[in-house]
Amino acid sequence: MYKELFICIFIIVLIFTFDYILQKYTETAIADMNASFNKISLIIKNKRFNSKKVEKQTKNLFNKWTEYKGKLSYFIEHTELEKVDTSFTVYKSYIESKKYEEAIAELEKTVYILNHINQKYSFNLENIF
Repeated sequence: MYKELFICIFIIVLIFTFDYILQKYTETAIADMNASFNKISLIIKNKRFNSKKVEKQTKNLFNKWTEYKGKLSYFIEHTELEKVDTSFTVYKSYIESKKYEEAIAELEKTVYILNHINQKYSFNLENIF
């Protein structure tokens, strides 16, 4: 009887530990992406920037997102990640066509989707019930 109780408690602790680790990774990845998005957004809003530099930063940011997405796809719904991919791809196309006002709007949409993912997968009573 004590053996089964110990095993059940161990499994519950293990589940909560892994959930905590995954939640922290998600928060870290999303915070890093949001900081990078805000940095690029400020550069574009400054209106005195080198378009080649912005394109290079966008490519680097896309590579960073691809790395995060590879790990996040293990425990986050693929449809949520595809929304970010779609929005980020539209942002990239606006940058390449030098439509910076539309790019900023799409960048803010991408940040909103990322924040929604973070809220959706956070551990709180609202998400449990």
